[in-house]
Amino acid sequence: MTEEYRRTYRSGLSRFDEKRDPVDHQIDLVLPAEFGPVHAVQVTRVDRGLSRPQFLPSPLTYKTALCGAAVKVELPMEFDPGDDDSCPRCVGPALRNERTPRRHQDEPRAEPVDDALLELSERIAADDAPSTNAQR
Repeated sequence: MTEEYRRTYRSGLSRFDEKRDPVDHQIDLVLPAEFGPVHAVQVTRVDRGLSRPQFLPSPLTYKTALCGAAVKVELPMEFDPGDDDSCPRCVGPALRNERTPRRHQDEPRAEPVDDALLELSERIAADDAPSTNAQR
């Protein structure tokens, strides 16, 4: 009999605050005063050792919560589905041991560009190009 693999979920926040350091005047990323909903972020086997909050300041580094929300701060604590602050849309998938949705697979495909719109933008670009007939 094989036992089902249990995924691990870490708590995550969809926002952080910025605070100016009084000494060096740099802007530091800090935990928000009001957390808002705490999301579930799937933890990979390579990503298990986190001892302090990890701030993800760029959209390229955001992680995806089980509910599909962008996570900008990962907390070094396990997601607790029974906590009052837990995102209600993350609780069910966490209890069902689901994977994080992949954005490129879950989003609808982009519609092809309308030929008329493409032709119009080419005409506008041609009209804005410098004239080859120089006036004297």
